[in-house]
Amino acid sequence: MKPQGSLSVRGSVRRRLLLTLLGGVALVWLAAAAVTAWETRAETQELLDAHLAQSAALLAAQIGDEIDEVELEHVKTLHKYAHSVAFQIWQKGKKGEALLLHSPEAPPTRLSATKEGFSDVTVDGRSWRVFSLWDDEDKYLVQVGEATEARDHLAMEVLEKLVLPLVVALPLLGLLVWFGVGGALKPLNRIGTALAQRDPRYLAPLEGEVPREIAPMVERLNSLLERVQSSLESERRFTSDAAHELRTPLAALRTQLQVAQGAVAGGEREQAIAKAVAAGDRATRLVEQLLTLARLEHDAWKRQAETVDLHRLAAEALAEAAPTAARKDIALALEGEARLEVRGHAGLLAVLLRNLIDNALRYSPPQTEVGVSVRRADGAAVLEVQDQGPGIPAAERADALRRFHRLEGATESGSGLGLSIVARIAELHGARLELAEGAGGKGLKVGLRFAD
Repeated sequence: MKPQGSLSVRGSVRRRLLLTLLGGVALVWLAAAAVTAWETRAETQELLDAHLAQSAALLAAQIGDEIDEVELEHVKTLHKYAHSVAFQIWQKGKKGEALLLHSPEAPPTRLSATKEGFSDVTVDGRSWRVFSLWDDEDKYLVQVGEATEARDHLAMEVLEKLVLPLVVALPLLGLLVWFGVGGALKPLNRIGTALAQRDPRYLAPLEGEVPREIAPMVERLNSLLERVQSSLESERRFTSDAAHELRTPLAALRTQLQVAQGAVAGGEREQAIAKAVAAGDRATRLVEQLLTLARLEHDAWKRQAETVDLHRLAAEALAEAAPTAARKDIALALEGEARLEVRGHAGLLAVLLRNLIDNALRYSPPQTEVGVSVRRADGAAVLEVQDQGPGIPAAERADALRRFHRLEGATESGSGLGLSIVARIAELHGARLELAEGAGGKGLKVGLRFAD
């Protein structure tokens, strides 16, 4: 079964490079051969035409009274192209022109009707390139011709000589490219083999020399491995700490239930049940905070970002905390602009406000006030929650934002997740979180400044 999200393997880099390079070389070579053959043919035509004209001129200069006694029938053929060259000498007379002398390859009729210069003719189905020339006395007509098939054959031989190296070179080039690309891809194969042989828990960066072209990919892969390792270590610490924190309220719940089960007096039983309920509430709150933190880690909120009114969220959070504040005789106050909008996730910002207000109520003594302020300062939205409790010493404020960290000497029960959740939500929204002393040096003031 193919795993979900697996890559689809299509084609081969080696084969693609081979076809691209060989195809490109072949096309360029053939184009160059065609141009060279065309230019060579043109130059050869001019050279052969010059040879025809020169031969005609030499024959015309050698014409004498003994010309009719020259015998050419038994002249040996000394070159393979000799049968493609012919000449005729015609004498002008009273009864017309008479053929005095011709080569064995020449036809019995005039090669060309043209009496001067070059011409292209067809005699008995054979094409000729002919040069005609009269002697100085205008008595003899010399015609020297060359069969065009010889010229075409010569051009084809030139083209074959140009293409033949390509036929030999392409397979050799193909082998060089095949093994060369294979050698160049060895680092990728090595990386793939190293990854395949790794234990899933071994996420150390890849090491060794790699080509410059794949260095960015390896760097990003190492960065990914580092992030995955950091995430797994964070999850392991989170799970371990969460298990440790849950063990305490669950153990207390079990103990109190056992006390209630064995109690004889009604008052003792009621007291044990009340403590068991408190331990259950603590475990419930811890589980809720753990689930919130897990959701933050996966950044699922980003798909649901919207415009949020901080004033309305603060009013709703204060209304929800009002019963708790009333039981502890703590006043709640909301100050600032009636409508202050930011871009973010309404649910997460509500969690942030609930955690801040809940922490403030936990550590504030009776007959004090917990205040929430929403305002705009220097173009940025600012949210502040202030209490009149013991506060946090300046040296411990950074540690207070870590998960499961509880201040020394804290008397209130808690999991140490409240401020860490606040810090994470602030980070996801690009807000700057600050812990400071409250008004008059009393209590704690938590401020968030959202990006402009």
